Amino acid sequence: MSLVNKGDTAEGASADRGEKADRVCKELADLAVKALLDEAALFPKPGLVDPVSQGAHSDMDFTTLVRSAAALQQGFYECARIGYKSAAPFSAGVRPCTSDSGISVAAAQPIAAAVRKRLRATGLALEKAMFAETHGVNTHKGAIFIFAYLLGAAGLLSGATQLGGIRSVVELTETLCAQVRVLAAGLCSEDMAGVSAKRTLTHGEQVFLQYGCTGIRGEAEAGLPLVQRNVAYLAGLTHLTQRDAYLYTLLHIIAENKDTNVLFRAGSTALRDLQTRCISIVKSGAAGAALYAAVEALDVYCIERHISPGGSADIFAAVLFCRSLTGA
Repeated sequence: MSLVNKGDTAEGASADRGEKADRVCKELADLAVKALLDEAALFPKPGLVDPVSQGAHSDMDFTTLVRSAAALQQGFYECARIGYKSAAPFSAGVRPCTSDSGISVAAAQPIAAAVRKRLRATGLALEKAMFAETHGVNTHKGAIFIFAYLLGAAGLLSGATQLGGIRSVVELTETLCAQVRVLAAGLCSEDMAGVSAKRTLTHGEQVFLQYGCTGIRGEAEAGLPLVQRNVAYLAGLTHLTQRDAYLYTLLHIIAENKDTNVLFRAGSTALRDLQTRCISIVKSGAAGAALYAAVEALDVYCIERHISPGGSADIFAAVLFCRSLTGA
């Protein structure tokens, strides 16, 4: 099923806008939750929670992730609605997305800043819902951040009928991520201003001060280049089974992502070593049992060193979400 193509049929265009918005935003939220569940269900994974291993985590298991993902459903719907409701001003004369072809970023920024403010408030509410469900365990904080922007952008583009006719998952992802770039413009300077003077720092802020790594904020502000590259990478793995293709994509993400979770837990040397090991598996071309054995050995390595590439898992879930928008 393709949300994008279904949403822009003649029947959809003639339907009441409120009913259409509700349907589209519910489906977007469903796809986001499914992406998180599909990421959690993939196994084996290096240092990450899956159905048969807690990875490098002692405070959560697969059931925790499932409960957490379910608790995000309504908030994800609200993120999509925020974007969808914001489409009207764009439709009145301001294009929702920008590109190198000359569409003005400045014209979109006042609306984008207002959307970002509402998405931030909804994201904070989502974090509270997550912590309430998991009894204080951080299962999906990074995913909440990235999906708030993706859902806001997808809702906005759907409401402004900017996604009609797109069949290619790569093209759709580029369009969606261009809109994320507009919504996240100036995010890093906004969030990191004065961080060095703060007495209590988040993990992301500590990594920023120690390594200069902007993490998922920088990724969003740049238009999610990791998501774009790995949607294209996954699209090229049609010769593999779905499980093998998913594993290769996750390993490919870890190999190029400056994962702030790994940096915070284990430092830059450990991150480089993990990336080297992932590259080795990707280059091996192993499939089936040989691939699973290699990843299981990497999982043992990560558990022994308390390494969990959780930021890369969030990017992988985002890749699955983008892929699902065309019915893939």
